[in-house]
Amino acid sequence: MNNLIEVKYISTKKGKGLFAKQQIKKKTIIDVANVILISNKDYELIDKTIVSNYCFIWENPKYKSKYKMALAMSICQFMNHSYTPNVRYEYHYKNDSIKFITIRDISKDEELTMNYNGLVNDKSPVWFEVEE
Repeated sequence: MNNLIEVKYISTKKGKGLFAKQQIKKKTIIDVANVILISNKDYELIDKTIVSNYCFIWENPKYKSKYKMALAMSICQFMNHSYTPNVRYEYHYKNDSIKFITIRDISKDEELTMNYNGLVNDKSPVWFEVEE
């Protein structure tokens, strides 16, 4: 059980989100998710389902384009998108994992968010209507 974060229901439109159970300092690793690599062939099937909303683009050169997507096995899958996030993530291809790190201090009961585009400052459109 993670003593820093928990999943809470927000609304019917937004669903669930991830919240701080206590104050969390900047640069804290809140979770490390191991990933399941999804073959390109399997992703063609997944792309038509809700599961595709939870996949990360996986561009590890050692797989030579066999796997371009990954599913993170983590509580952080419940983290919502924001163009002003308080968490960033970084890929660790060597051990097929994703590390989630706070980018500022976070208050108790504050929602944790990340930019689904991968870069904190990337304002590119996402595939859904953003509710900030």
